[in-house]
Amino acid sequence: MKIAIFAAGTGGHIYPALSIAEKFGKENVIFIASNRAVERKIYKNSGFQVSHLNISGFRGKNLFEKFMWPINLSICILATIFLLIKHRPQSVLLMGNYISIIGLISSIFLFKDIYIHEQNSILGSANKLSLVFAKKLFTTFPLDEKKEHNFGQPIRSAFNTLSYDTYPIKEHILVLGGSQGALFFNDQLSEVLNNLDLNEKILFQTGEFNKIKQTEKIEYVDFIENMPEIMAKSKFIICRAGASTVAEVQSIGLPAIFIPLPNSIDDHQMKNAKLACTDGGGIVLEEKNFTMEDFSQKISEFSVENFQLMSKKMGKSIHLESAEKIVNEIK
Repeated sequence: MKIAIFAAGTGGHIYPALSIAEKFGKENVIFIASNRAVERKIYKNSGFQVSHLNISGFRGKNLFEKFMWPINLSICILATIFLLIKHRPQSVLLMGNYISIIGLISSIFLFKDIYIHEQNSILGSANKLSLVFAKKLFTTFPLDEKKEHNFGQPIRSAFNTLSYDTYPIKEHILVLGGSQGALFFNDQLSEVLNNLDLNEKILFQTGEFNKIKQTEKIEYVDFIENMPEIMAKSKFIICRAGASTVAEVQSIGLPAIFIPLPNSIDDHQMKNAKLACTDGGGIVLEEKNFTMEDFSQKISEFSVENFQLMSKKMGKSIHLESAEKIVNEIK
């Protein structure tokens, strides 16, 4: 069975799509994405066939760019219709974001079966529109929507073999501002952590464009390749609350301090974080309320918690078989 998968924008949309695609096999999948450098890098390393369209999101554009956007959209739709005719997939999977609008219109025109995956705890604008035409909606968090199958977030297969108990002796506290780093984490949080009296070393991912001088307490790295193992060796994590990060944290059962991105669309990261912490496996801090004293106190208090108990409260197995369940439903 051949399928076209529309996934673009960030790793949070692309990596789950790749996990699903692996279950179909490289010969059965065509990816359609936009033209950002980060997307090209991810897809190049994946080995899957991909076509890149010259389009980006509508939000945040100036007046001229917003005027030109529908014209560019029409061009991309025509190019996508050509690609779907050429590759003849039976079904289409939309992973959300602006690229899904192109996938939706093209699929309706060619009478393709449409499926959706929503990563976050609130249905995005593109997915709301697509849901009317879709056969099924796959979700990470339960949304109580029509056609919904709550199968969790597809994650890397390495997470199936690891848990918080895999490494009883923890090597570090992990700080993760996202694959490209986070300015607030690098500038503000690093200073807070460097002044705290913590027993463990801190492993801090900065992103490739942020070069921070190493200290005795903190090891700064540009990017972490072996994330599943690094998470399993962590005492706890301080991180954003994108859907993929939350799913990986839950799959390991890793106690967490979530600091959601304050300007995420529809404030979905805050909703993700609060859902993840419902049972008591972590806490949520708000960046907009940041003070050095308050964050120092809360991180210090968190660092002496019962982490074995918190791990059990954070742990969720729903994401481990998500990709396989989604593929079976589509088939």
